[in-house]
Amino acid sequence: MREAQAVAESPASASPRWRRWSLRLLEFGVLFAVLLFTLWLSDRWLLPNGDVDEYYAYALAFWTQHPLLHALPAEYPPLAIIPFTLTLLPSLSNYHLVFAAWMAALVLLGYAGFLRYAGRSRALVYIVYLLLGAVATLLARFDIVPALVTLGALLAAERRRFELAYALVAAGVLLKLYPAFLLPVIVIEHWRYLAARAVDEGAGETPAREAWRRLRGHPALAPVARGAALCLGLIGVGFAGAFILNPAGALSTFTYAGGRPLQAESTPASLLWLGSLFGIPAFPNYSYVSLNLVGPLDGVLKQLSAVALVGGCLIVYWRQARGKLTVGRAVIACLCVVLVTNKIFSPQYLIWVLPVVAYIEGFSWAWITICFLTTLDFPFIYQMRHPILTVPYSWQFLPVVAVRNGLLLWMTFRAIIGPEVGSTHAADVAMGAEPISDTIERSEDGSKAPAPLGQGI
Repeated sequence: MREAQAVAESPASASPRWRRWSLRLLEFGVLFAVLLFTLWLSDRWLLPNGDVDEYYAYALAFWTQHPLLHALPAEYPPLAIIPFTLTLLPSLSNYHLVFAAWMAALVLLGYAGFLRYAGRSRALVYIVYLLLGAVATLLARFDIVPALVTLGALLAAERRRFELAYALVAAGVLLKLYPAFLLPVIVIEHWRYLAARAVDEGAGETPAREAWRRLRGHPALAPVARGAALCLGLIGVGFAGAFILNPAGALSTFTYAGGRPLQAESTPASLLWLGSLFGIPAFPNYSYVSLNLVGPLDGVLKQLSAVALVGGCLIVYWRQARGKLTVGRAVIACLCVVLVTNKIFSPQYLIWVLPVVAYIEGFSWAWITICFLTTLDFPFIYQMRHPILTVPYSWQFLPVVAVRNGLLLWMTFRAIIGPEVGSTHAADVAMGAEPISDTIERSEDGSKAPAPLGQGI
């Protein structure tokens, strides 16, 4: 016994373990350097740092402005103040670098999770997707935080840890709202799992015992109700706490989002641009710190986008409830519906879905193309014209965005209806500068106003 222990503790046996850990540290160090290299690229591309400036201002106001803990983010849910606070830790003058280092660390945390739960090949796909599709936004936005929280909820649901899945969905909602559309996906998966287990447990029981079980109600009802109540309760507590701290700002994220026009890279905005090719005018608009499109059709398209968002999610839930979609495929489909139907689609929003796609589907040329077109749009085409209001007059911008949105629409349809490529993985887991004067005209009152997009392209 002592000889076996001596062999196990010998330098020869420890050497392979030391080499493995050394290689793993080197691997993570190289990836961290690559991620920080994207920050250098952003500086070379002269990209604006407005979002991180905003995060820093929110965090500084929340922690230092009197009364303390009252200055909540205007356009974000209350829990977003946590990643914003990372700009202050440590307190350095270059808070952009501080924030980027934190986001890089979180990306690597996700990579470590992929290595543990999905394998190296999918971990590499995860990194490739993020670097190709979000090279300019990955370390300059906080969207990787809710994206990883969402992925964690999916992992928990696959492993039947539903209380954790509900709690993570609630955390995601309090970070950036959109995970609210995933709550029904977790509820349906929870129900289906408990219902299937009840059928297995009831096999061979006597008619009297079966009648008594039916009389007590469906065995999945109470646990699922408790799980949904947990999620909704945590969300309610989060917003109630924000309301106590700042009644005027607790729900400002909803009013802020409701008042926004069609963001220029959204699918409804692509339809608005296509209408301009047939004589229905569309105009660029810069408001809400975003490039948007407005025109006679924007009101109708806003309403249609809301209907499409709700209808698309309902179809996903229906197909999942019928057993046509695994929980992983349902999460992909639901996130795709949110992206493709929303009136707002900033470049960093693609981060929401990429980790889940890497985990469930792995490598896909279609998603590689979506990533490429998104990066081609921002930062490259965005940086071809200044000021930003002139960007839609570039002949490349709106066509590239429209192609990207069309491909994303196809992938959404494929996720809902098409063949479930890669779904066996989830099953295994469940069991593993131009001057502005060139492109604008004066309005009737003599002030400068954007020209219709049909002119000046």
